[in-house]
Amino acid sequence: MVSMMFESLVDKNFSIYMMGNLEAEVKDDTIEDMVGNFLNMPIKFATIDLGYMTLREFDKTNLSRVLKEHEIPYFTTELPYYVKGHFAEEIDKIRNKLDELLGTYDTLSNKNTGSAQELKILIERYSKDLQELDRYINLKVRSEAIVEKMLRLIEDRNDPELSFVHIGEENTFIEIMRRLKEENVKSNVVFVDLAKIL
Repeated sequence: MVSMMFESLVDKNFSIYMMGNLEAEVKDDTIEDMVGNFLNMPIKFATIDLGYMTLREFDKTNLSRVLKEHEIPYFTTELPYYVKGHFAEEIDKIRNKLDELLGTYDTLSNKNTGSAQELKILIERYSKDLQELDRYINLKVRSEAIVEKMLRLIEDRNDPELSFVHIGEENTFIEIMRRLKEENVKSNVVFVDLAKIL
């Protein structure tokens, strides 16, 4: 049973619950218990950040099945195709170049030469570029898409007791919370890391 899974972080007009033990993984047999906890809150709907997963892939998961069984409607968010395509292409270019540089660097017998040091600097630069691009996608593009979807879903519901769950990537949660507070959203939001349950 997953009864004490959520930890409340309550603000004046904004309640947030996160999984209590962020290191814990929720196995298939406990997804049922977790969703049962949602009914006790009670959760009106779920938003799910698919990331690079397709809706068809998600619909085959145990989580999707359990949400449907408990009649909790869920709405998915994903990066628009043009964004996925553009960033996937950009990420592939950087990764390929980085792999090429790492392969060359690893074959060097003397890593103290000027050219080896130059390679090391290039590797660090490409690694940093990859991290910055990933950060931009998660903090700006992905978070904006998620918050827009949430705002559309709650715009006609002025109930301050409204609770919903957001299942997505943990590295987006703080930015999503910040943006929801800026929009003066008063709903209760439960954040669950998708990686822990899929």
